[in-house]
Order: sequence, then structure tokens, then C-alpha cells
Amino acid sequence: MVNKLEELNERNTLNHRNIVKYVKHVFDELDLKVKRFREETAIKAAHHAKPDLEEEKLFYNNIHHMKTLLIDVLERTTEDLEHVGDKNWNKNFKDGVNA
Repeated sequence: MVNKLEELNERNTLNHRNIVKYVKHVFDELDLKVKRFREETAIKAAHHAKPDLEEEKLFYNNIHHMKTLLIDVLERTTEDLEHVGDKNWNKNFKDGVNA
């Protein structure tokens, strides 16, 4: 996903790279949340608490889905930005984007 972010950063003009930076910041926060979850799980395991495997699976799946959704929205936004002024382009978002 990091490679995809770098690709989208290159596709965006200097004026629109802040949106990619925002998504990177969200990714960093999600990674921090994963780190905290691992630490809490380790602490529980140190106290002989049995881990809830379903909870862990759900947590990691949710993080993955959030990152995938963010990349998808960013990619569609980038496409709209690349086609500003193209009257034949079908916008990904009804409200459009401002160049």
C-alpha cells in the first residue's frame, strides 16, 4: 500500500499532494493503533489471559479494509483531478473536485 501511495503522490500535482500526505498520516495512526493492540495483547498474554482470536482477526481485517478504502477513494479523487475540464469524463464523485 505504501507503493500505491507513492504512485498517487507522483500522479498528483504539487497543489494536490496534501491529500496524499493526509492519507499517509491516517495510515501512520492506523499503524500506531495496530502497535498498541499488539502491546495490549502481549500484556494480556503475560497475565495468562487467553487471546480472543476472533477479535484479533476482526481487528486486523478492519484495519486492512480501512486502508484499502482510503487508497481507493484517493485513487478515484486523483482520477477526477487528472480529468478536470474534460467534459467527456464521468466523475467518480458527484460533487466533483476543485483544481
